[in-house]
Amino acid sequence: MNIIEAGRSFNSASEIYEILRDRIALLEYLPGTKLSENTLAAEFAISRTPLRKVLQRLEFEHLLVRSQGSYTTVTEVDAKTLSQIYEVRMVLAENLYRFIDLPIPVMTIQSLQSLAEEAEQLLSNRDVHLLGKIHREIEEALAGAISNVRAREITEQLYFEIGRIWLSCVPKLNWQEEVETLSSELRELISVLQRGDLRGFGFLRRNQAAMAFDRISKVISRDEAPGG
Repeated sequence: MNIIEAGRSFNSASEIYEILRDRIALLEYLPGTKLSENTLAAEFAISRTPLRKVLQRLEFEHLLVRSQGSYTTVTEVDAKTLSQIYEVRMVLAENLYRFIDLPIPVMTIQSLQSLAEEAEQLLSNRDVHLLGKIHREIEEALAGAISNVRAREITEQLYFEIGRIWLSCVPKLNWQEEVETLSSELRELISVLQRGDLRGFGFLRRNQAAMAFDRISKVISRDEAPGG
């Protein structure tokens, strides 16, 4: 259990769902990990009936798959599925301007500015988990600016499907380049949102997704190559 979660009581299935989803996204549960219903029920002091509803929701979102017995397994993503998810993500990103209202919430800008400052510290602190957490919080901040509930839900779901795959590739990428790319992307996002340039925001998000996919694909291709 995460140290922050130790000693806490969990009052709702929604809270447990978010905790498990974040653990999957931040690779606390690696792809292929088997989760025991009994163990989770004991950890969260919850009966198995509401817990199963949480696991079913995560399964519907392609993060878990039901195994034999009382186990559920964290899903893996192959190259073809990854490509298809990124294709949808890029199309949606480019058209996000349709689902965002002006003015952009001040809290969104402030959150991104704080995250930009936090990201710069990663140049001297090689912390993959923190890098993943910052990416997660960027997505959360940007999702908060999407006024269309369904568009926001789909955007978040796509992130959770592929964000963990990117994070698993980070140790095989150039750390300094990843951190500098993140800092640059944040500065660009803040700039277009401050200007209220929603079309520019959409194109920027699409291009950022395309570049991330290119970096991930190169890692996967090397791993799948003979002797990789």
